[in-house]
Amino acid sequence: MKFINLTHTISGEMPFFPGTPKPAAEKFCTIEKEGYTELNLRITTHTGTHIDSPAHIIPGGSTLDSIDIREFTGRAAVLDCTGMGINHGREISYDAVNSFLNENPNLDFIILKTGWYKKWGVKEYLESFPVLSVSAAMRIVKEGIKCVCFDTISADKVEDSTLPVHKILLGNNLMIAENLTNLDKLTASNFELFLIPLLIENSDGSPIRAFAKQDD
Repeated sequence: MKFINLTHTISGEMPFFPGTPKPAAEKFCTIEKEGYTELNLRITTHTGTHIDSPAHIIPGGSTLDSIDIREFTGRAAVLDCTGMGINHGREISYDAVNSFLNENPNLDFIILKTGWYKKWGVKEYLESFPVLSVSAAMRIVKEGIKCVCFDTISADKVEDSTLPVHKILLGNNLMIAENLTNLDKLTASNFELFLIPLLIENSDGSPIRAFAKQDD
């Protein structure tokens, strides 16, 4: 049995969505001065590897603390979208998603591997990444998936303030996980996925520790 980390390290230098506060992880005290060390973290609920609840976009939507903890784990598989959509309006197509779901029934989670996580920490990470087409997002809704996972900073284009994919998924009570990493290490056809959020009151989202458990 192998456990695979899918979470980017939280730091003050990690990428963050344009317009949101810059994260920080600063020493509040030190062993040399106070006798113990402690970090002061400043991070939004949608920075780093994190999960969105419906309440992030949908008025009256479910908050993470109201969702049963069992909903944050289950069976997952990876749709390899590497290179997909780059020359076609940046969209991952309905046909690709439909074929994948037909070949992989009864999933709890779908992970979209675009390869963008390899750009983490550079300017290009925020630019021109593939996103789901509206029809592909609707196809996932019909499948009854719990959560759609991305290795990009958003389910929608950074420049698209209408957030169509967010509204489709969260509006149908799915969750969205963003900024996953290490997806090339997921070699099994399917595996158990864990997306564990902090227990924050009335939370629209939360940083998560995302990891997978797969057979060797």
